[in-house]
Amino acid sequence: MLSRTAENLFWSARYIERADSLARLLEVGYRISLIPNTKSGYINEWESILQTSGIKEDYLQKYKRIRREKIIFFLLFDNENPSSITNCIKNARENIRMVRTAVTLEVWNAVNTSFHELKHNIKETKNFLKELPQIIEWVKKQVNLIRGTILNTQLINDGYDFLILGTYFERADFTARIINVKYFILLPSVNYVGSEVDNFQWSMMLRSISSYRAFKWAYGQEEINYVKIIDFLILNLTCPRSLIFSIEKIDHHLGRLVKFYKQSSNAKNKIKFMYKNFRSLNATKISEQGLHEFLKFFIKDIDLIYKEIEKKYFFGIKQ
Repeated sequence: MLSRTAENLFWSARYIERADSLARLLEVGYRISLIPNTKSGYINEWESILQTSGIKEDYLQKYKRIRREKIIFFLLFDNENPSSITNCIKNARENIRMVRTAVTLEVWNAVNTSFHELKHNIKETKNFLKELPQIIEWVKKQVNLIRGTILNTQLINDGYDFLILGTYFERADFTARIINVKYFILLPSVNYVGSEVDNFQWSMMLRSISSYRAFKWAYGQEEINYVKIIDFLILNLTCPRSLIFSIEKIDHHLGRLVKFYKQSSNAKNKIKFMYKNFRSLNATKISEQGLHEFLKFFIKDIDLIYKEIEKKYFFGIKQ
């Protein structure tokens, strides 16, 4: 496969997953904003969403002040925000359009239809604040439709591997960031850890990433707490949103590419080491290290692995 085609497939899937991630971040902000703030309450949850998505400086450069409606518009529709949901869907479509022969007609139709529906039916609404829950649900529904079409119609070849890699690199990064925004940014004081406020926020986060019922299946009706969240969203291989699940998928598909091209890969070696390390971890070890520090290093390491993929498969640099 041409390196340009591989890059287009990877980034089309990554943009699709990012649109879903941003919708879920907005849902976190929306749900938590329903809780009244107090003088000793939470740091502004909307500002934390900007910090989580890594675009706070871009937002402040344009809008200067933290305002809920401006942040929502910036994340949903703003053409000057390269990571807005509108631009994510637009960029996913453009990447797929450039490699139409590498995807099925059904995949192209799913992406193209989502782009046109967003452009004509949602973007022009003047009541986006009131309609935010409906817009979020639409984005998640379209992303699930596109994912399902990829899984059920694409040939399981190297192109498919790059599509899946894009999905799970973005998901790993997002899961780490959303756990971090909950624990490090939204929680105002260590005094809240283990409190009803703490447990309620974890509950809201689980619901926002569609993992609340899965958590209950895994742990029964036990109380949601910090240790169980670490185990579930970081170390549980049965949770499709966990970090280790994404790592396992990345390891598997990089392994397929190594066999397919009959070439070694630094990215494969590094993700194999990371996967092995994760298998030896438990919630206590992560807690002792510090959840924020653990997540910070994870985000950095997963990005370094992506750069190895970029060098080998997208730039064609021999390793």
